[in-house]
Amino acid sequence: MTGDPATNYYLAQAMKPLANPDAQTLRVVKLANTLSNLCSGASLDKKALYAYMTETRFADIKGNAYNEAAFLADSAFRYFDYRSLAHLCAGGAYLFGPKGHLAPGLLKAGRSKPKMSYDSQNPFIPLPPLARKS
Repeated sequence: MTGDPATNYYLAQAMKPLANPDAQTLRVVKLANTLSNLCSGASLDKKALYAYMTETRFADIKGNAYNEAAFLADSAFRYFDYRSLAHLCAGGAYLFGPKGHLAPGLLKAGRSKPKMSYDSQNPFIPLPPLARKS
């Protein structure tokens, strides 16, 4: 597993922007949060996250536009499994490190491996959906 999208399919998929810019913003926030929680030693830089959310006008995504964007962002994680996590942990610094290509500085990279061990009986990792606004 590498931190190069040319050899890491999952990293390349994470780099592809979604057609909806609001969904892209939500997906980046969810991915950074997921990696900080599930990758060994990784931590989220809350100041950088706040700056990213301000820059992308996260607070302006409201109502029906938010619900649609949340659905699209969650769809990117529909088949999230241990293999995806392991490859994304390996590429976390590439995506979110100080010179990150997706959102610089959001993540302080750890040891580039998942916190949990592989379960061959159930490799899928259920992620909570983004909250919908009414």
